[in-house]
Amino acid sequence: MSRIKYLLISLLVGFALQIQQVAYAQKVKITESFSNQSLDQILSTLSGKYNLKFAYDPVALNQISFTGQFRNDSPDKVLKQLLKDSGFEFIALNNVYVIKRAEKPIVEEKNKPIQGIVRDRISGEALPYASIRVVDNDLGATTNTDGFFTIPDVKSDSVSIEVRYLGFEPLQMRVARVQYNSKPIVVELDPKKFILADVEVVRNITSMLATGDRPGEMVFDTKKVGDIPGISGIDILAPLQLLPGVDGNTESLSGLMVRHSPADKNLISYDGFTIYHINHLFGAFSSLNSKAIKDVRLYRGGFDSRWGGRASSVIEITGKTGNENSVSVDAGTDQLAGDFTFEGPLGKHASFIVSARRSYTDFYRSPQFLNLFESAASDLMLSKQNFTAFGSDPDAPSYLFYDANAKVSVKPSNNDILSVSGYVGRDRLNFLQMVSSPFINENALWGNSGAGARWAKQWNSWLYQNFTIGISEFTSNYQHYDSTLKRRGMQPVYDTIVRNYATETGLNDISVNLNAQVTLSNQIILELGYQSNLVNSKSSENYYHAVNSLPVADTLRQNDFNSRVNTGWLQFNFKTNGLKSLVIGGRVSQHNLTDQYYVEPRVQMVISPTSKLDLKFAAGLYNQFINRIYLTGNGVRYLWVASDEKTFPVVKSKHFVTGLNYTSNGLTVDIEGYAKQTEGLSYVQTVIRRTSTNRFVEQSKIFYVDSRSFGVDVLVRKTWQNAEGWVSYSLSKAFNQSSTLNGGDEYYALDDHLHELKLVGLYKWRKWRVVGTWIFGTPKPWDELLLTPNLTLSPDYEKNSSRLEPYHRLDAGLSYLAKVSVSGELEVGVKVFNLYNRDNMLARPYTLTDTPVSDYLQGKSIIEYHDIYGYSITPTFFFNIKF
Repeated sequence: MSRIKYLLISLLVGFALQIQQVAYAQKVKITESFSNQSLDQILSTLSGKYNLKFAYDPVALNQISFTGQFRNDSPDKVLKQLLKDSGFEFIALNNVYVIKRAEKPIVEEKNKPIQGIVRDRISGEALPYASIRVVDNDLGATTNTDGFFTIPDVKSDSVSIEVRYLGFEPLQMRVARVQYNSKPIVVELDPKKFILADVEVVRNITSMLATGDRPGEMVFDTKKVGDIPGISGIDILAPLQLLPGVDGNTESLSGLMVRHSPADKNLISYDGFTIYHINHLFGAFSSLNSKAIKDVRLYRGGFDSRWGGRASSVIEITGKTGNENSVSVDAGTDQLAGDFTFEGPLGKHASFIVSARRSYTDFYRSPQFLNLFESAASDLMLSKQNFTAFGSDPDAPSYLFYDANAKVSVKPSNNDILSVSGYVGRDRLNFLQMVSSPFINENALWGNSGAGARWAKQWNSWLYQNFTIGISEFTSNYQHYDSTLKRRGMQPVYDTIVRNYATETGLNDISVNLNAQVTLSNQIILELGYQSNLVNSKSSENYYHAVNSLPVADTLRQNDFNSRVNTGWLQFNFKTNGLKSLVIGGRVSQHNLTDQYYVEPRVQMVISPTSKLDLKFAAGLYNQFINRIYLTGNGVRYLWVASDEKTFPVVKSKHFVTGLNYTSNGLTVDIEGYAKQTEGLSYVQTVIRRTSTNRFVEQSKIFYVDSRSFGVDVLVRKTWQNAEGWVSYSLSKAFNQSSTLNGGDEYYALDDHLHELKLVGLYKWRKWRVVGTWIFGTPKPWDELLLTPNLTLSPDYEKNSSRLEPYHRLDAGLSYLAKVSVSGELEVGVKVFNLYNRDNMLARPYTLTDTPVSDYLQGKSIIEYHDIYGYSITPTFFFNIKF
């Protein structure tokens, strides 16, 4: 009996206490105001200020936000309002408000997405094309240009995702499904670091290079461009020549050839505008500064419907938006130029970056500069006198270059990005040699400038939009005059040879792009867009060559055009188990000069039999309406022309790509076979003929050529804890054919070479870094003319039938990196281009001799070959500081 009494008393006391607690809770009156705060934060505030107890899942409630206010409201009323339409409910148990999912599902409750943005934890920069994978299933996504991603139709309340990006530590994290009006999840990645025994962070260590998710795609870590030995340590495009399928034997980025297509067939897109000229010092290195660039991707062929206007490849460059967390300064110098980069936040919602480089070459002529200049501008026939470094030698070349990048980005909301970016790169040359024959006067000013404005918005979990307006301007004014007195054999007679060459080009490009991405489900993404491109150009070329006032060559070309192309494009991206991606789409373009429509179907497919192996395929049609005509001489001498199907044809190309990619434990094997057919290429060919008055004249004619190339590109890459290396190998053939050349028979293209091998190795030990690259290429063709005694082409002549010597060179670098503050770094080092000083002959173009008539009468050849050699050994000492 006493035991029953005890139980009854206990129950009564407990009930009384509970009534008392409930009574206390009901007496509590809450007065608060909340603005877009998560429920997790709100409940934490209520618990601390009003002594209320809650039990809930913080991960789930952290993704639900609330905006509103309460005035003298009870806890029950507040909780009902907070949890309205959230799919959660509350009950009071033992003085604790337990918040749980509603037992009866809300009618509107469906599978909800995971929506977020991937950023650099240090700078706050959004990371484009990062890979996101849901652990333990086949769901996944890739961030867009602005770092946004969406994984729709997620059934679980929360899942684990894995995020990867080149040059950053991979991250696994638990995330919850989101409400449609909530903020995107922010995923922050840490840059990869190498930790020494004394716990000092030295530098990013591995993964300089990666293969992309699409056929033909290659990606470089822009922070590691300086690791590659070259003439310039901040050259963003030089590392591309170490990739399979990119010709590494040209030593000139003005001749960056991808899978045997001319350089102008590459689209170089920088923040929405097109760059037409990319190099300094006649092609010695590029004018694009890696310190201002966040991401660079090369699509070597078979690219999808997002891209158009070029027939070979795409180089997509995304500029940095600037450090969003703190101010950063980066400065560097070498024997040619100095550079400076300044970036930081502008308030809470904006950031900026300014980067500039200028050469010293107009007042300091280093041995490196004179070596490069004489090789790059060999047609100037520099005298062999020794110029002083700082002197005012009247015959020394006056040359300078500069480039600058700037960008301002504004984020008015978590889902909006507004940015304005600009770029300018210029070269200027003045050369006057009047002390001895030949007397030379050359003046040139050339370069590219551009600006882009873009607005990107993630409207909701399924719609992303990107609107871009780009403006680009290319100018080139080149004038060369030389006069030579040449003795006629042993006779006391001198001939006066005069050459006068001038080109003027002004090109303006305006482009408007509106693109959208619609995520229909986990399996289907729809991409579509509209593009309008207006190009206006005026150019002229004048070449005059005379002997004793008698013309040997007299060519005048003028072009004036307004080209307008309007394009609509559409593509579907499908993926299922085992099918990583199937992209089917196309472009439809209308060109005003031809008044025709052009249809370009495209397809890409990547199949993944296992998590380590991808099988890939791509095919498509590609049209190009603005093309470059290469002229004789250095890299400044070319003209841009528009296709009208009268004077110049539309360039049309067909791409077929197939291959595989295998990745496991730091090893990557990528193999791609390709076949490419291109028609409508325009080339300038020198024609020599004999007149009825027994004179010889040189004519520069334009010929229309079709080409075909095929080959296999192989990349084998391996990374270790403190080293990285890869082998690039290409086996390929390239042929040209024209009804008016070589009797109509097919002949070898000038860039044909059967084998090309590139070896790259990088090793880091403590604060030291050693890097080496070796390039080998089998001989390329050159056009050896075979003439009969009456100076007509011999029946034995075959165009481009002779071969140069094999090409090979070794580049090496050594550098030391030290910490100077918590976030500051100091780096010094030396890089050597062509370490064993190999004399590589790159080409053998020909012209008439200065005195063809007298040479003919003396039984000499009237043909003169101008051998073009690569750069000799070129050491570069550099210094860089960042804080």
